[in-house]
Amino acid sequence: MYVELKNISKKFVDYKAADNVNLKIEQGKLIGLLGPSGSGKTTMLRMIAGLETPDEGDIIINGVKVNDIEPGKRGIGFVFQSYALFRHMTVYDNIAFGLVVQKAKKEDINKKVMELIELIGLKGLEKRYPGQLSGGQRQRVAFARALAPNPQLLLLDEPFAAIDAKVRKDLRRWLKETISKLGITSIFVTHDQDEAVEVADEIIITNKGKIEQKGSPVEIYKNPRTPFVARFIGESNLIDDYTKLKGFEVENAKETKAIIRPEFLQIAKSDKEILTPLAAEKGIVRSIAFRGNNLEIDVQVGNEILIGYRSLEEEPLKVGDEVLVLIHRIYTFYGDTTNVLENKIKFKLLCEVC
Repeated sequence: MYVELKNISKKFVDYKAADNVNLKIEQGKLIGLLGPSGSGKTTMLRMIAGLETPDEGDIIINGVKVNDIEPGKRGIGFVFQSYALFRHMTVYDNIAFGLVVQKAKKEDINKKVMELIELIGLKGLEKRYPGQLSGGQRQRVAFARALAPNPQLLLLDEPFAAIDAKVRKDLRRWLKETISKLGITSIFVTHDQDEAVEVADEIIITNKGKIEQKGSPVEIYKNPRTPFVARFIGESNLIDDYTKLKGFEVENAKETKAIIRPEFLQIAKSDKEILTPLAAEKGIVRSIAFRGNNLEIDVQVGNEILIGYRSLEEEPLKVGDEVLVLIHRIYTFYGDTTNVLENKIKFKLLCEVC
């Protein structure tokens, strides 16, 4: 493994930012550290960089324990949320800064800087100052400056947070393509699920100083291993008693809470829209919101309010309409684990049809 955290703990007064964390990251991977505020993700990143010191445990980069190695000698490039560019320096000089500190030859500096300016798509702007650039351009300069000294590891702390939505989306795509092209091991911190899913090869979910789950975006979304991940990833409906729903038998009488994602529902105006209407619940539409490519619909089923989607191409609904709600599957909780339950009535009816 290229980066390893072994039994890492870090405490700030009564707050555990890292609680016996063990983590392995392969070389060349682009990793997203994702979690809510206060989950410890930024502290973990800063400890890898050497900007914070763990109370316990070891940090290993490329086979070398770096606990006692100062930040500037760990071979790490760091991109800050606030860019942290030198305002009095041009684009060229900002990117060249690390190489100047390393006392590289002038011709080598010029060659490297011009290569990076070409890479970040800012050729012709090398004489401009940060104040003359857009937010997206400044972030690209910060990225190039971090890469200039040829780091063995790139760390990014919420690199898109200070950029508007449209530019952020374009920059995310650019960053993923660029890092893939360079093949540099990279870790970025974010609290934005869409950002993590779009950019990362693997996602690490953090919560209260612990690692909840590590895996590909698809794996984490489809197979959350803990109740926290099931609630945190994607949209979700938390219900108190899933045993009252058709097709779902109780697994454990003490644990009846469950999560139903909007995509687990089919909301139909009539039984003609559903292949297995006998497996559906009756519901009442409570609210409808336009979401661009679909409608988000709140439906009351019994005492629960469930959120689902409906295509704009389907027959429109209005508030107060009685509808059928087919729940395909749910996530149930049992201790610290999450299980997927499929609708058994639906499954039985489909088998009879087959």
